[in-house]
Amino acid sequence: MKIHICYCTPLFICWFSLQEIYATQTPAIRKSTLVEKKMEKEEEASQTAFSAVFYKQNYILPFYYTTSPYSQVYQNNTPENNIKKTEFSYQLSIKVPIWENMFASRSSLYVAYTQLAFWQAYNHLPFFRETDFEPEIFVTYKMAKPVARGWSLDILQAGAVHASNGFGDSQERVWNRFYLEAAASSTHWMISLRPWYVCRNSGYNKYNPDMAKYLGYGEATLSYKFSQHVITISGHGLFEEGGRYKTGVVTYTFPLSPHLNGLVRAFSGYGQSLIEYNHYTNGVGVGIAFNPSL
Repeated sequence: MKIHICYCTPLFICWFSLQEIYATQTPAIRKSTLVEKKMEKEEEASQTAFSAVFYKQNYILPFYYTTSPYSQVYQNNTPENNIKKTEFSYQLSIKVPIWENMFASRSSLYVAYTQLAFWQAYNHLPFFRETDFEPEIFVTYKMAKPVARGWSLDILQAGAVHASNGFGDSQERVWNRFYLEAAASSTHWMISLRPWYVCRNSGYNKYNPDMAKYLGYGEATLSYKFSQHVITISGHGLFEEGGRYKTGVVTYTFPLSPHLNGLVRAFSGYGQSLIEYNHYTNGVGVGIAFNPSL
């Protein structure tokens, strides 16, 4: 529990105090940062009758290769016990503003939904071996305050997220978290830190009581954008258990057309999907991203 408090306390202080401290300050003239540009695009896209916009990266990977599929967990529970290493994967992620500029402030309330799926499309009897569902609610406070030369603290965010795969019985995986997030960026770089608190409720204790040991208590992300190319590195479990279960994800997006990007995605570690949270594997996929990470 001490770990949770150490992670979250600095961001709680930022969330409740920096809003008032910075409310009357005017930033110096400077170039927009990566996160500011992204928020501007999202605001433009939201000015429609249906105001949902992309949240996390949306992609399809017709080719996704896993070096060591967790075949044992599927025994006698799927049409084919033989899990092929090559499959089809996709992620859908959107967010919708519920209350923008709450109380005439820089804070806005959102709901979001993310769905990650792994489809054994190339098996003799194709089936979805795993689909993870992640509804979320959060408040975002737009900072846009310079913190160093060329750098700005762009947002503070606080939210609650549920994640599960909906299988039931021995294949059920579920966890609920409260999180804080801070993101800072420059004209080419972005870094974010997201510590979270894990709710150990009855479902968590029944189906996956050691999930936090493998997936950690937070996530760090670093991105670099040059022209329209974006490289992003994210990781979790970097410090818990002495880094024994550290996990990393690297993505590279590059332009194909005004609305489509090529995507290469590599994974190494634990939690490629919820059902395999305690299984180590490496994976790489190639496909199309409908929105870059920045």
